[in-house]
Amino acid sequence: MSGSIALLCLQATEDGRAIAEAIRTDNEGVVITNKPAMIQIEREGRITVKAETVSESLGRTWEPEELQLVLISLGGQVDETDDEFIVYWNN
Repeated sequence: MSGSIALLCLQATEDGRAIAEAIRTDNEGVVITNKPAMIQIEREGRITVKAETVSESLGRTWEPEELQLVLISLGGQVDETDDEFIVYWNN
């Protein structure tokens, strides 16, 4: 493996599922695994959660800080702006 796996674990709620679908749209090669009460999202290098895509998926305005409401765990470093929440490994 050439890099490290970025990881997000979200609650399997309506919002969590919509966020996971938005992540699938914006992150080619992402692996999403549904587990009891949890959605595990993995991708080599980085996962980008774009507010615009999540807003479209939810049908309402969504801000990146709202990710904290459904976040169970993460693996990697975090960078958050008004438009994106990014989990990545800086190798």
